[in-house]
Amino acid sequence: MTRLIIENSGPTGSIVLARDRSLVLEGSFQGSAELASLADTTIKGIDRLDEIVVGIGPGSYTGLRVAVATALGMKLALGCRTFGCPSVLGYSEENYLVIGDARRGALFLGEIRAGKLAELPRLVPRAEIGAEISKAVVKRIFVTSPIAELAEAEVVLPHARYLVDRDKSYVDLHEPIYLKEPHITQPK
Repeated sequence: MTRLIIENSGPTGSIVLARDRSLVLEGSFQGSAELASLADTTIKGIDRLDEIVVGIGPGSYTGLRVAVATALGMKLALGCRTFGCPSVLGYSEENYLVIGDARRGALFLGEIRAGKLAELPRLVPRAEIGAEISKAVVKRIFVTSPIAELAEAEVVLPHARYLVDRDKSYVDLHEPIYLKEPHITQPK
């Protein structure tokens, strides 16, 4: 089983080629042009690609959409299967919280227990994040960008290498995880 995994929920993305759960190649990229080039280079020397897995967020709206579109295009060209996996599972730990900036006064919170989502990531008002953390079963915290309310928390982005073994959380690839409706500026 040869699997390409793309994680692009943050400012720096990662890509991994795995064969039977063993990493063959890995790299990082910034932006859609680098992703396309790196994906092409990564699959050049292989006979067959069985699956493409994409981190589906939450995270950067544009980054997630680019990764999904890239995977769906490669699926058409190569005839392989595609799956999505929540990006918040892209850490080496088994029990932790992931908190990220969801903009407009909100943060997202994902709780991972035994390597699985306890529930889908949810929005939390910034003012309530301390109370939400105190209610959580797990106490290890990763943040996806600096957050003033959690200045002591370690900033760590999800990585494709950790999605290799999260296959019990793979779902058919359709679209990223959306936590809220898009903000649309109304004409004056």
